[in-house]
Amino acid sequence: MVDKPPSAAQFLSDLLNAVHEVTGRRPPPTWTHIDKVQRKLGTANADAVEAAIRLAVARGWLRSDGDPATSVTITVDGIKLIAPKPGVRAGG
Repeated sequence: MVDKPPSAAQFLSDLLNAVHEVTGRRPPPTWTHIDKVQRKLGTANADAVEAAIRLAVARGWLRSDGDPATSVTITVDGIKLIAPKPGVRAGG
């Protein structure tokens, strides 16, 4: 059985979390190379990663350098988006 690919929203969330993790959860702007983020995501689909980065940049959740992006940093708004919500337990 083939695993179902993540939804676009889940992939964006995974992308933001990957950037935050790869940068050691340091405050913005802490930049990292796209290759490290792609390895953290565990995907070989560079087109999907690039598209997700473009969307996250357009929404203000990431900043990027280069076109196509070669490095990214998460923004304060991106961190707020992936931060645990008060009163919501992880995994449930």
